[in-house]
Amino acid sequence: MMNVSIPATPANVASGAWQSPATLPPQVPVDFRFAVGDRVSFDGRPAIVADRTASLMGRELYDIEMLSAAYGRPRRTVFGQALEPVTG
Repeated sequence: MMNVSIPATPANVASGAWQSPATLPPQVPVDFRFAVGDRVSFDGRPAIVADRTASLMGRELYDIEMLSAAYGRPRRTVFGQALEPVTG
């Protein structure tokens, strides 16, 4: 366990009294619903998946390109639960 009351001075680090914070936990595996290039619907508007990634908690994150520039921000990052598949 890290002792936060000990400052990270060179002498404390060398003696082992101070230890670095724990590393981040391993990323939770994610099953993505959409692949890069898939057509999706975001809030009823058509878009294409440009990139995808996952949070450390295992939530799907997608970068999407809106298919019309009339929406102001053509590229957006959204959670996977906000997207619906486009069929046909």
